[in-house]
Amino acid sequence: AKYKTEQAVKDKEIEIASQKDKTKFYSIITILSFVLLGITMLVLLKIRKQSKELALKNNIINKALIEKEILIKEVHHRVKNNFQVIESLLEFQSEGIEDEKAIKLFNDGKNRVKSMALIHQKLYKNQGDFIDFKDYIISLLNEISFVHQSEKEVVKVIKVENIFFDVETAIPLGLIINEIITNTCKYAFKNSKNEINKILKKIEKQKDASYKLIIEDNGVGIPKDFNIETSKSIGLKLVKRLIKQLHGSFVLIRNPGTRFELTFKDS
Repeated sequence: AKYKTEQAVKDKEIEIASQKDKTKFYSIITILSFVLLGITMLVLLKIRKQSKELALKNNIINKALIEKEILIKEVHHRVKNNFQVIESLLEFQSEGIEDEKAIKLFNDGKNRVKSMALIHQKLYKNQGDFIDFKDYIISLLNEISFVHQSEKEVVKVIKVENIFFDVETAIPLGLIINEIITNTCKYAFKNSKNEINKILKKIEKQKDASYKLIIEDNGVGIPKDFNIETSKSIGLKLVKRLIKQLHGSFVLIRNPGTRFELTFKDS
């Protein structure tokens, strides 16, 4: 009986010790849980504070961006207006001139100013800083066609899809197109015997991320003795300088008509 009592006491002591260990283990887990909960709360409070600060900063940045967009639009609008003032001054200045060559120079200058003003007009109307170049070419071509109206019908084919340029690329490219198309309208179809005269304009993106501009017509073509490198034409000199500005190169192909190929980089 004494042995059984001692065994029962030992078993009870073991059970009590085990219970104490369990209680201690649960206490540690509870304490750790409270510590983790406290850390989590602190982290959440910090994240909430940072979120508020970020939201405040984002609001400030968004306001600044809206103000910047408004200012940029205003700049493009004013630049366009300034170009129009220059165009008007050139027009007034040319009224008292009788020399045909001088009048031609004034008109060429006026058309160049128009091509640049048109870019800023497009930028003013657009939401971003890039120009839909197909839309620009159509508008530019309509301006040139209006100035150089011909008795013969000229079919204009434009193959430019989803190409957008910023002002740094658009202005020199627009001036190049203005010069080439103006010369085409002036000289390509004067003695042409074609029933349908055509002008094709195309811009293609190349594999090396460069672009190729192609302007060709089925007109009388450039005379064989004409050398574009030694030409004294202001327009062609301007084209060559603008091509350098675009880090590009050009090829002139004669017969039939004239084909102008310009390879350039988007700045």
